[in-house]
Formats: sequence, C-alpha cells, structure tokens
Amino acid sequence: MDKNILFLENFYTLLNAGYSVEESLELCQNILNIPIIHQLTHRLREGENIYLCLLEASLPKIFKEYFSFYQTKNCLSEAIEKSLRIYKTKESFQNQLKSKMTYPCILLFFLFFFSVFVVMILLPNVNNLFQSFDIKKSILIEILLIGFQFFPFFIMIVFIVFIFLVVRLLYGLKHKKFKIIEQYLKLPIMKTILQKYFSLKFAVYYHELALEDMDSAMIIKVLNQQMNESDIKIVLYEMNNRILDGEAIEQLLEDFEYLDHLFIVFFKMYISNPQKHHSIEQYIQLTYKEIDYWISQFMKYFIPCIYTFVALFVITIYITIIIPMMNVISEV
Repeated sequence: MDKNILFLENFYTLLNAGYSVEESLELCQNILNIPIIHQLTHRLREGENIYLCLLEASLPKIFKEYFSFYQTKNCLSEAIEKSLRIYKTKESFQNQLKSKMTYPCILLFFLFFFSVFVVMILLPNVNNLFQSFDIKKSILIEILLIGFQFFPFFIMIVFIVFIFLVVRLLYGLKHKKFKIIEQYLKLPIMKTILQKYFSLKFAVYYHELALEDMDSAMIIKVLNQQMNESDIKIVLYEMNNRILDGEAIEQLLEDFEYLDHLFIVFFKMYISNPQKHHSIEQYIQLTYKEIDYWISQFMKYFIPCIYTFVALFVITIYITIIIPMMNVISEV
C-alpha cells in the first residue's frame, strides 16, 4: 500500500479517536515518518488551513477531487474517510483490470514479436531457399507471404490508434473539452463507457447532497458552482444551463446523452419520491457489480480469441512455408 494512503488511514482514525490535528500528525510521524507529514506539520505551524494543505499535498488526484467536495459537507476525518473509500474502490477496479489484462497483453506482445521475426528473419530466408531450389510459389502462397509482411504494421497501426484515442479522451476530460467528448459519444463502445463514467461520478456527488434534503435543481446548481476542477463539470454545466432555460429535469433526462439509461431509471424513481435516497445508492452499488461483470465477460471471450488467432497464424505459416519446403526436401 502507498505510504501516503496508509498515512491518511491512520490520520482519520486518530482524528475519530478524539486526537487533535496536531497530535494526530505527531503520532503519524512516529509511525511512518514520511515527507508529507513533515510538510503538513510545518504548514500548520505557520497558520495555514489543514484542508488547503491536504489539497495541495502530493496525494492522488482522485482523492483530492472528492476531498475538495466532502470538505464543505463533513468534518475533517469524515471527509478524508469518504474520499479515501472512493479512491480505494477505484484503485481496486484498476488493479483488477490490470491483473486480468496482463496475460492477454503478454500474448499480444508475443504475437507481435513473433510476426516481426517471421517478416525480418524467416521470410527472407524462405524466399532465398525458394529461389535456390527454383520453386515457383502459387498465388495463394504469394498472397499469404504479402499478408505476413503487412501483419506487424497492422498491429502497430491498431496500437497507435488505440493509444491516440485514449490519450485524446483523457485530454478532453482533463481540460473539459466539450467538442472532443461529444465526438466520443458518437462511438458506440466509447459512448457506453463515458455514460457509465459520468453517471457514476454524478451519482456519488448527487447522493451526498440529497441527504441534506436539497431539491434536484439546487443540487445541480451547487455542484456546478463547486466542481470547477472536476471533469464532471462537463455534465453539470450542460444540465444547469438547460435548467436555467426553464427545462424540467424530467424532460431534460429524456435526451441527455451524458448519462446511461440505468441511472436515468433510478433517478426518475428518486424524483418521483425524494425520500428514496437509497435509489441513488443502489445505482452506485449495482454499477460497480456491472463493471466487474463487464470485465469478466470481456476476458471470457478475449483470451480465446487471441488463442484462436495465434493458432491460425501458426497454421498459416506451416501451410505457406513448412509444407512447400518439406516437398522440396522429399524431392531431393
């Protein structure tokens, strides 16, 4: 576990136990003795606010984003605890995805380097052998050999395009580029991912304010004013403007492309009966389960597809190169 995260856990635990901020930091320093504790202690002695110190400290971005929201609604220990819980949930899903994608990625890299070996080393030697034995290649073999030469470039192009799309999406989210996000919302798979991402984030923030018995329009207005540094601002800005134009929330949800259908269903249930705070909370829980199911289903079909592709690639090499060479050897 990251030492900074361990520090935050110890810090809010000590605060909950009744220790002051200064005492909690001193105890944490004796437990871990890491730079961030020294920095916070020094800044507190200079009279700076602990909330501002934490927001400017070298802590994970996702933690600071949620902490900047919770700090206005909760005490220090509770704000840290809630922000840390969301951060750890996100990290858990990321680690789960990484662990499941490691093996398929290794297979893809193996396939790529094997194809490079075939193109750079195997094919030139095979062509020399064909020429030395004066073997005439059939049209099918010629086509397959040309295909082998282009295969590594095809993988590279796919990889570069994928990286470009991901980097451009992250740039659009970070800098809140509405036009870029709208372009991605036109792509079926990316639309589903973005809608789930925005819906989950919006649900977390909305649920917290809903517990204070604020109406939906006020919650959206408050969030739009507060979340200027978060990418959820893209959604809040659009919703708030349409509400200011006199559009009812029920009508707004009918064609709002940033939120997924499941969230809209839960949200409509909540609007019809604002006492049902659990509707939004249940959506959050179901979404985490749904994401886990998506990952499992993706891996269920993705790995067999890679195996099948590798097998077909090897079989094609055997048919194209090995069999003709064996025929030559048998004739000799």
